[in-house]
Amino acid sequence: MSELLLVFAMALGVYALRLSGLLLPNAAIPVQWEQALRFLPVALLSALVTVGLTGGGRFDPAALGGAAVGALVAWRTRKMWACIVGGLVAFWLLGLV
Repeated sequence: MSELLLVFAMALGVYALRLSGLLLPNAAIPVQWEQALRFLPVALLSALVTVGLTGGGRFDPAALGGAAVGALVAWRTRKMWACIVGGLVAFWLLGLV
């Protein structure tokens, strides 16, 4: 039951944030907040990848190898689609080994 309550509380918080954005469209956001919020997508993606690689107390070499190849492809090509394709192909190939 506590998980359901937690999900409901998070949904309520997200709804309140969305509603406040709709009700206060002309509200000014401080410059420091705007600068900090620019890093939010990268920080969330990094957190999701980290939890995906280390979550559950298990170690998956195929996932780690796929992430490393994906990072290398992203660094070399600067293209997101190439990063995703390279990482997934490496993950699948390492999973077969």
